[in-house]
Amino acid sequence: MATSAGASITLPNLVSPKRSNLGTTFSQLQCWYLGLDYREAFREICDLGFDRLRLCAYWHELQPRPNEFDFSTIDWLLEESDRRGIKVTLAVGMKVPRYPEFHFPDWMRSKYDTKTARVIDRDPAIADLTLKMLDRVVSHTKSAPAVKYWQVENEPFTTIEITHGRSLSESFVRKEVKLVRSHARPDQKILLTNAITLPDGQGEEDDRAFRASLWLADAIGFNVYTKVPHGANYLEAQPQYWKKLKAWRSELKRWGKEGWIAEAQAEPWEPNELVPVAQSEYPSSSPLQAVGIVDRVQEIGFDPVLLWGCEYWYWHRRQGREQWWLGMRQLLES
Repeated sequence: MATSAGASITLPNLVSPKRSNLGTTFSQLQCWYLGLDYREAFREICDLGFDRLRLCAYWHELQPRPNEFDFSTIDWLLEESDRRGIKVTLAVGMKVPRYPEFHFPDWMRSKYDTKTARVIDRDPAIADLTLKMLDRVVSHTKSAPAVKYWQVENEPFTTIEITHGRSLSESFVRKEVKLVRSHARPDQKILLTNAITLPDGQGEEDDRAFRASLWLADAIGFNVYTKVPHGANYLEAQPQYWKKLKAWRSELKRWGKEGWIAEAQAEPWEPNELVPVAQSEYPSSSPLQAVGIVDRVQEIGFDPVLLWGCEYWYWHRRQGREQWWLGMRQLLES
């Protein structure tokens, strides 16, 4: 049911002490998909009160032509983040958050095979161009005060439907991490992200990706989605799913690594998610479900937690439907 602007939503207080160190991923590309002004959206999302943000350095946006770079958008986002005192994780590489994950410029897609299902860095030309782009992007943005972490690629070792079978090799990601570290300030760290497979965390790639990340990163983030459509039914997180997350968190502590939730599900996954219908018609996610995920992963010991879906909350708010916006604001204030 639509919620009026002056209404409130009662959220459970499942964890004590106060929830803290919450963030979100902001995508100017997703704003474009939704027909939103990314600057206006960014300012209002920041006003919700997040401690940190993950921003995305999209290759097609940064290098529209072979020998031309345009940093105007990412510079604005970083400057605005710094003005507000927000800690930024900057996702860099050929594969960063939001569809289609691999964000090759048109000039590359017309010249190289960027679509075939494979370990895509095995094409020497694509690998070389990626490293050159990465060097330029990190060199340009490393002095931005807001940047505290570099996320190198997005779920680089995982093959998921959205990427159409494309992935990256451990040896190539190791080169990328080495390059980023060579530019990074002493106070900047490396984050790598991984998936955990529904319903039980037993995907064959899950542990392999986790092991690869352990050797390379200072922080490892997991993308936690607890209910998603699967044919006519839904896949939902089972007890083994949470057991796997607890085991990984314990191992991270033994290794002295930070354990993040890089994406905590806070938007529906149904194909018609933007149709203005009652929230009850989107079973995969709700503000209460999102709060439950935050409380559960913080109880396990993950910190920080980045909520996924801020552009979706803002889009609905622009349509006069406040449920998600008010729910997330209350979460941040609780």
